Amino acid sequence: MIEYKNVTVGFESNVVLNNVNLLIDRKSVILGPNGSGKTTLIKATTGLYPYKGNIYVDGQDVRNIKNYLPLSVNLGEVYSLGRKVKDIVYLYEEIKGLDKKTFESFLREVNLYDQVIDKPLYKLSAGQSLLTRTALALASHPKIALLDEPFENLDPARRLTVVKWIKEYMKEGFITTHELDLLKEFKDWSAYLLLNGKLHGPIIVEDLLEASVVEGETSNALVTVETPAGKKISLVKGQKGAKLSVLGSIDRIYTVV
Repeated sequence: MIEYKNVTVGFESNVVLNNVNLLIDRKSVILGPNGSGKTTLIKATTGLYPYKGNIYVDGQDVRNIKNYLPLSVNLGEVYSLGRKVKDIVYLYEEIKGLDKKTFESFLREVNLYDQVIDKPLYKLSAGQSLLTRTALALASHPKIALLDEPFENLDPARRLTVVKWIKEYMKEGFITTHELDLLKEFKDWSAYLLLNGKLHGPIIVEDLLEASVVEGETSNALVTVETPAGKKISLVKGQKGAKLSVLGSIDRIYTVV
């Protein structure tokens, strides 16, 4: 379980997350355009970014946690130990109980193991690095996983493979994404929209996929949000309008009304 109480993250005059209050007690998806603060939320949760307010992981304040191993993420900063991927695997076997056989099976499934195991992470392509980091995160069989954009820069077949990994190995936590095409694989999960530094939700993913984007504020809306220009838009089930599920990316939500 992860709880956010009045969490604000900003850099100088730029507020990225504004007074976020959220309880993640089931598997969830956080949707937001590129640059909306999804990665910032994960970095604050792992103590990589300073924040105002409180973040609790399994009831423990992040600022006071030491040697907490049940949480895994796929952020590159977390895997800076070790020069090559094989060194990272060895170190995380010792430190975190990473299952080497599971990691190897993941990468062999996407035909990457021999290509990446003897290379540094920074020399991998964007897609190779993402797959490797996601495999590292899930191969430790974490209690809580936070996966940042786990489908970005991947071909369709590998995206579906990562979906399978997530469904099988992710027990709690959330994934972040701006892409909508794979949401149908997580219909019973909770979804949150991260827009303009604010979180909206929860909404069951299946309901979100059936919703249309309409202009204005309506009483039967699943959620109403405000665009950067100050215009209000609503997601409404059973009403004519642009279906969210066909937009392809949440980045387009501001442009369809």
